Amino acid sequence: NVTITNTLQSNVTIHCKSKDDDLGEHVLSHDDSFRWHFIVNFSRTTLFFCGFTSQYGRGVYDIVKARRDMERCSQCLWEVKEDGVHGYKDNATTDDIWYKWQ
Repeated sequence: NVTITNTLQSNVTIHCKSKDDDLGEHVLSHDDSFRWHFIVNFSRTTLFFCGFTSQYGRGVYDIVKARRDMERCSQCLWEVKEDGVHGYKDNATTDDIWYKWQ
């Protein structure tokens, strides 16, 4: 399970996909979230990447990497902030992944 929340005061556009699934483009206003569920494949190579466009910058980042995230989070939380995209482990209050805007 993945949740991406926009903490910016302005809109952010995200477009997430994997090799097999295109989750479409979504425009999130302040405090809006986009959520999806997935099943990790047998070989643990499941990968979802998302493109982000905000007034502060843009970038394409690996949001779900099965080998990284299976032990890291069952409810993977991401926040879009002024300095980039931040990922959080389960029940964490500080990020453990930070993708700076490109």
